[in-house]
Amino acid sequence: MTETNETKIGPRYGRAVIIGASIAGSATAAAIAPYFDKITIIDRDRLPEEPGRRTGAPHSYQFHSLTAAGLENLEALFPGLTKDLTERGAPHVDPSQVLRYRSKRGWFPRQQSGMRQLRATRQLLEWYLRSKLRELENVEVVQKTTATGLIIENGHAVGVLTEGESSGEIRGDFVVDASGRPSLTPHWLEAAGYPRPKETVVDAHWGYTTMYLKVPEDWDPGYSSMLIAPRIDGDGPAATRGGCVVKHEDNLVVMTAQGCAGDYPPRDIEGFKDFLGSFESSEFLDIVEKFEVVGPIQSWTNTAGRLRDYVNLPTRPENLVVLGDAAAALNPVYGQGMSSAAIGARKLGTALRSYQDDGATTLDGLAENFQKDLDSIIQLCWNFSTNADYSIPGVEIDGVVQEGTKSEAAEYTDRVLALATEEPEVSLKFQETGNLVRGGEWLSDPELRQRIQEDWDRLGALGKG
Repeated sequence: MTETNETKIGPRYGRAVIIGASIAGSATAAAIAPYFDKITIIDRDRLPEEPGRRTGAPHSYQFHSLTAAGLENLEALFPGLTKDLTERGAPHVDPSQVLRYRSKRGWFPRQQSGMRQLRATRQLLEWYLRSKLRELENVEVVQKTTATGLIIENGHAVGVLTEGESSGEIRGDFVVDASGRPSLTPHWLEAAGYPRPKETVVDAHWGYTTMYLKVPEDWDPGYSSMLIAPRIDGDGPAATRGGCVVKHEDNLVVMTAQGCAGDYPPRDIEGFKDFLGSFESSEFLDIVEKFEVVGPIQSWTNTAGRLRDYVNLPTRPENLVVLGDAAAALNPVYGQGMSSAAIGARKLGTALRSYQDDGATTLDGLAENFQKDLDSIIQLCWNFSTNADYSIPGVEIDGVVQEGTKSEAAEYTDRVLALATEEPEVSLKFQETGNLVRGGEWLSDPELRQRIQEDWDRLGALGKG
């Protein structure tokens, strides 16, 4: 792996310890490697030598999406990623052009855009990142080892306690928690006398079931991916059911059935087919009936969004940062988890470069400043997913079921979504926001607001089943 233009070798800061070797941990290692003498990544799994499933990443079998911004940031950290994975068959596409997308308010127009996505499976992508890390002499991966606690001395994180093949202590000068949803950092902070971060949990009871199918090399239905979202409003299966199909490498397509409000897709083949055939489109079922199923059918229901507020901790140890799902476990249905982790990792690299350029001999203050900087991308992704989930009947916030009445903000956003089915410019802005290349400020544009207000009733009825 070659050095990127955004890295500069200078005085280094000793040893960094990263908990987790998945997307967030691997991206972090690449981002911070130029600034440390040694990087030690700890993972509880025996990591596969080839793309494949592993115990510590049970969700990796499900459908994943790498947004345009996620690809841009991973490419900066792993130069050549797009070329290498495209050569392995991963489609490199304009998502606005190749995606057939039916939002809850209707079909979006398809059009060309400046965005690009790489449609590699999560298993291939994760394996590729780890394989490129092996080219870095100062990066090591310690496998079959679980982090069980933080070592904090004189107000600084100086390592982790471990169990497994490398049992005892792994000490360092900087600790990164990239361990994902199961992160124990809140417990470790509390045990060390620090406050726990405040947690917010939003659960709209989504679940999904995935299978893979082998298609002929010349398979071309006129799109490379199709997504039909639940309508949310109204009655019948279409209100809570949807699905997606996406073409990946090796002529594989991933077929995922989605359900919200506790309407979980079944795992058995006949139940899976019945679910796919129960809402508005026969295309999903036609694909399943026509092509060979490869591998098992797997379900996933651990979809609650969990936000841990590391920004507003009144006190914290120095030299400890938390990113990826460990900081904000986003509802995976919205496909921004891998991308936000990559963006966060690159932000950490930028922060370290700034310290290095300033000639700082310690990293005091970096963790607090980084968590504040990271919060910008976290809030964008969090708002994108939770604003949609708030409208789903039975949604729970911190364990309390909400009444289900839509806020004025949600009613407004629904009408903008309806307008997007008619106007390509509005549709593109929605897709750019979903791909993290545009913020959400455009939704508050005064001219757009006036237009929505003037057409409130018609747009409110548009696309409702």
